[in-house]
Amino acid sequence: MWDYVEGVLDESIIAGKYVKKAYERFTNDLERVGDDDFPWVFDVEVAAKYITFIETVCVHTRGEWAGKKFILSDWQVAFIGQLFGWVHKDDVKKRRFTTAHFFVARKSGKSQLAAAIILAMAVLDDDGAGQFVTAATKRDQAKEVFDEIRRCVKRSPALGKRFTANRQEIHGPKDCIIKPLSSDANTLDGLSLNIGCVDEMHAMKDGELYRVLASSMGSRKSPLMLAISTAGFVLDGVATEFVNGGKKVLDGTVKNDNLLFLCYEIDKDDGDEWDDPEAWKKANPGLGASISMDYLQKQCNNAKLYGGRTITEFMVKHCNLFVGAQDIWIEDDLWMCESNIKQPIDTSSEKVDAYIGLDLAATDDMTAFSVAVGDPQTGVQLSNYYFLPERAVQRRLERDETHIYSHIDDYKNVIVTPGNVTDYNVIRKMISGHYVMDGKVQYDPNNLSEKYNIKGVAYDRWNSLSLIRDLEGDGVPCDPFGQGYASMSFPSKFYEKLALEGKLHHGGDEVLRWMMGNVFLKLDPSGNIKVDKSKSGDKIDGVVAAIMAIGEMLTFEEEEVAPNFEFFMSVVGM
Repeated sequence: MWDYVEGVLDESIIAGKYVKKAYERFTNDLERVGDDDFPWVFDVEVAAKYITFIETVCVHTRGEWAGKKFILSDWQVAFIGQLFGWVHKDDVKKRRFTTAHFFVARKSGKSQLAAAIILAMAVLDDDGAGQFVTAATKRDQAKEVFDEIRRCVKRSPALGKRFTANRQEIHGPKDCIIKPLSSDANTLDGLSLNIGCVDEMHAMKDGELYRVLASSMGSRKSPLMLAISTAGFVLDGVATEFVNGGKKVLDGTVKNDNLLFLCYEIDKDDGDEWDDPEAWKKANPGLGASISMDYLQKQCNNAKLYGGRTITEFMVKHCNLFVGAQDIWIEDDLWMCESNIKQPIDTSSEKVDAYIGLDLAATDDMTAFSVAVGDPQTGVQLSNYYFLPERAVQRRLERDETHIYSHIDDYKNVIVTPGNVTDYNVIRKMISGHYVMDGKVQYDPNNLSEKYNIKGVAYDRWNSLSLIRDLEGDGVPCDPFGQGYASMSFPSKFYEKLALEGKLHHGGDEVLRWMMGNVFLKLDPSGNIKVDKSKSGDKIDGVVAAIMAIGEMLTFEEEEVAPNFEFFMSVVGM
């Protein structure tokens, strides 16, 4: 521990600004021992007891090290040493730190470290009927640390004698219990916690779960609110509030002697670049052990190759920076690469399967639909069509005569209908061939149903009912398609993947190209994505329609063909 602290402070160990400040605080606090306003002492023997317990009885549970003793790295020793070594000068069983917020990049062994801390407290704290909770926004995430504890109990002979574990809870010495808990649990009442371990704080929408857990610790002498997390995609969430608060403590602008705060991140504000391997060491203290430089370099190369969101994800996951949505989703030179501009699938001689995405706007605005053909693994070809009322074009050009609408006659796939509203009859005629004229239903054989074998039309339920009812009556299969993250994230990521690999054959559609430049990409705390119309610079209806068409294709593929797991994982970036 002392070697690590000294190495950070003399810069022989590469560390970020706030890790240095954390250990400056540690050494300064050692000098405060004995002051009237500082009732804490650092007890080396107490710290060593917890560290020795972890290294003696806890084991690795995954990979090549499974079953072997969990020997802590220096940076882990320094964290646990501070956590347990600072005690009250009159009572070694009363610890100084009742709150610990620990932020570090992915694959640094956060879950394993948290599991070891919980097990050490369950055995060594000597507190009757102890309650230990692993918590997160969703139960599946809450079970990440819990399952690590359970596997450790099953693999360690020493722990196996003291604990009994099942999939829902773990029972241990002196009637202690360890269980997972999420904010969507039926009740959070009746708790008297020794520890509340909040995993992946970046995914928390609000601080309610944290507040409830923290408020349940009043009857314990040395409770601990432990939050472990990597950075996330939300710039104004609970996690960023806690990070900013922790930094204020380390800056000395706020006093909180009961908070232990460590944040391993690159120093972006001081000039660190996200693609600098030397800077990575600041966010990845386990580099060379839990994560390799080769792995990080590979991820960095992929981010440079694909750009856009892949850079954002690298900065969040591996540089431990909170980063919002990118202004540019897919860079134009990648979008307009030669293979994307081509349309290699011949639809003139054979009636191929097709999937349609319909983004139906208000009648006085733009409507778009996209026809997707091809194969999701080898390439998808898009044909987009746009519909606008004449009055909407005029209104826009009155405000901005240089707008893309000034060249609208040059785009053969843009249909301007007379009057103030879009004529849905025109859209119906193009898709099914049926339309109403003089009060009678007519049929035009020059339609998409004759050209393609339409497997489904994906549509947003909002404002679509009359047209969808007509299409279904014409024999066109239609499927409602949600606009939230659950429905849009996977096809959006797949759309992006195809474009970046040169497999999204859009034919150089200039309207779609313009819309791609307008996209504001919205990310939720878990990294799910969708395009956001309300925040985008201008129209993106064709992008939404194309994503829905691809989503319809993927849904159909999943229903008819056994899913390819490796293919799915490659799309979601795992």
